[in-house]
Amino acid sequence: MDVPPNLPRPPTRPHEDECCRRGCDPCIFDYYERALDRWCDRVRKLGADPDAILARSAPQSS
Repeated sequence: MDVPPNLPRPPTRPHEDECCRRGCDPCIFDYYERALDRWCDRVRKLGADPDAILARSAPQSS
């Protein structure tokens, strides 16, 4: 993942297989979304654009 060295790395998204699909509340993906929101807030406070960082680090589709 291409993150500038002065910024924290974003949380790692769980793999689809890590969810048990039983409707847990909260789900592992809820925890991920909350962590991602906190990361975005922190990166914005440091003066960077979290959306641009995530877009650069997204896997390229063929």
